[in-house]
Amino acid sequence: MSSSIAAFTTSYSGLSKKLINNAEIVYQGRTFKTKFAQWDTGATDTCISENVVKSLNLVPIGLTNIQTPSGSKTVYRYIVDIILPSNVTIKDVEVNDCDIGKQGIDILIGMNIISLGDFAVSNYQNQTKFSFRIPSEKHTDYVQ
Repeated sequence: MSSSIAAFTTSYSGLSKKLINNAEIVYQGRTFKTKFAQWDTGATDTCISENVVKSLNLVPIGLTNIQTPSGSKTVYRYIVDIILPSNVTIKDVEVNDCDIGKQGIDILIGMNIISLGDFAVSNYQNQTKFSFRIPSEKHTDYVQ
């Protein structure tokens, strides 16, 4: 990624309890497109569904232990590129194979991506919008 700012905003027609947008997962020239990329500040790492793993024929780089709401387990780890809205591209992201497909999502974007930039959510006039930019430009402080 270059040093220029890359950013996007996702808007919803009303209040949303989930932050979901489209994304692409790229591996060795193959692309998996989804409308079900969910952002989760409670997730340390980014996870992908078994559907993504099978569709892209991903080859694991190893195993890792993860903690989920239902307990701990050992899962496969992969390296992929992720393309977010407005072509915001993050290369060589380490992701885990998780059971998120059962929730109807293909990628759960965790803090390993969110912490690369600035992430903001607003619910002004009963409409949820969230924005993300890389790299971080400044702090957002509503108190000052």
